[in-house]
Amino acid sequence: MIDRGYFGRALQIVGSDPANYIAGGLVLHLISLIAFGLLMGPAIAGIVFITLKHLRAEEVSFGDVFRGFDNFGSTFLAGLVFSLLVGAGLALCIVPGIILGALFCFTFPFIVDRGLMFPEAMVASRKLAEGRADLVDKSLFFLLALLVGVSGVILCVVGLMFTWPLMWAVVAVAYEDLAGPAPAVAED
Repeated sequence: MIDRGYFGRALQIVGSDPANYIAGGLVLHLISLIAFGLLMGPAIAGIVFITLKHLRAEEVSFGDVFRGFDNFGSTFLAGLVFSLLVGAGLALCIVPGIILGALFCFTFPFIVDRGLMFPEAMVASRKLAEGRADLVDKSLFFLLALLVGVSGVILCVVGLMFTWPLMWAVVAVAYEDLAGPAPAVAED
């Protein structure tokens, strides 16, 4: 997965629309601080949503940053469970957290792109890493994405407003390649 250019494409997308991504980063961090991290899921989903729109050459507006709140129950649960799983896994010798992050990082794109409810999105995300080789590949991908996300700490924490959205943009780019766009709904 690392050699597929996801990081470069995500950086190009974020660099082409810095206002929305920096605003998204501000929203992500302010919401997380105010709500003690409980609203991180909807904020992440907003970043994923605008990245998917960029990938599909659709018009992006500032309000799209808040689209993660449209399916609040699912994005809230996804953020809470994802944070708890990855946090607990990182506390248990780091490797379990990376594996859990790799298995479930695509939960947010499945919710915002396909309208899946939280449990179905978790299952769909896990299915993207079916085989052992896929799991190792996706774990390395998630480790690098996580390192990108937290690298903003080096820049006096202010850099997180750019690197954290970039991390989730990378996840959205990988999702678009691995899962493809949502299937069209047939009209009766």
